[in-house]
Amino acid sequence: MKNYKDKITAVIILYNVTDVIFECLKNLKNIKIIIADNGDNNPDTIKEIKKNKNIVKYFRFKKNIGFGRACNFCLRYVETDFTLLINPDALIKENDLKILEKSFENYPNAGIVVPTLVDIYGKNKDKLENLPELNALNSNHKYDGSFEGDTCVNFCWAAIWLLNNRIIKDLGLFNKDQFIYWEDFYLCRKLKKKGIPIIKIYESKAIHNASTSTKKTIKSNFIIYKHHILSSYIYFNVQKKSFYLKKKLLVYFFRSISYLLILNLNNSLKNFARLCAVISYINKK
Repeated sequence: MKNYKDKITAVIILYNVTDVIFECLKNLKNIKIIIADNGDNNPDTIKEIKKNKNIVKYFRFKKNIGFGRACNFCLRYVETDFTLLINPDALIKENDLKILEKSFENYPNAGIVVPTLVDIYGKNKDKLENLPELNALNSNHKYDGSFEGDTCVNFCWAAIWLLNNRIIKDLGLFNKDQFIYWEDFYLCRKLKKKGIPIIKIYESKAIHNASTSTKKTIKSNFIIYKHHILSSYIYFNVQKKSFYLKKKLLVYFFRSISYLLILNLNNSLKNFARLCAVISYINKK
């Protein structure tokens, strides 16, 4: 019978990473770790990360290939039964990870099991969410409220996922065209269409300090603003010749100029990035 540490491999994707990564790694004591380095990281930080003896593979890409592609790449090298896909700003203690792994005994046909997200004081801050509707490009997906007990869900954020490799490797992980953002929506929708359960495990707790893993620079902000929009268009398969996109071209163009004229540089950058997203999507083959 396999030991716990022989069943799980953690996959972590780095880009311009902050020091929160060290707290994340500290909690992953007894499992194999694969890291993909998408660049723009502090050399001293990387040098310190590589001292971790649990890291079995460290891939450094020549350019940023995006979160989804990096995850897909790493999954090829995972030889254990399960993959812990975890963000650098997420924390899960060993006992909570063991609970997640053990839950596959009760849910052997689940594609993903996820912990309940709590704050630093252990208070539940997790809520159930829906997949965005295909006709709801302008609206946010709705919250279903809180929950108790293990719950089958149709969506969960990809901050901490334990993947059932027997299922996920056959199905495929993320859409390679989604550079960053919306890739979790994509996979959850794919699982739902196949009738493969995603289970949120109530007894397993984890912390996600959202948006603290990447240092904020003009370059990183541009990537965030651009690909959040671009990936949503890919998810919804927006028609390239639609009036919606033509309108967005004009809106983002005039907004970027208007904000620039009043020296609101962040909003100018945001709208310029979104303009670039629309142009990239229209020209995408």
